[in-house]
Amino acid sequence: MAKKEILGMTTITYKYQVTIPKKLREKHRLEEGDTIIFVEEDGKVFLKKSTDVS
Repeated sequence: MAKKEILGMTTITYKYQVTIPKKLREKHRLEEGDTIIFVEEDGKVFLKKSTDVS
């Protein structure tokens, strides 16, 4: 079973935007200009950096 770790929390703005928490950005080396995708699997939504998708 995979280890679960909460890396932060955010709120959706009135424009449906979110801020990626600093701890998550640092841990996964997300930088300005990176492309991310949203993947749904078994009713759960995952955020992935586009270079990580296979």
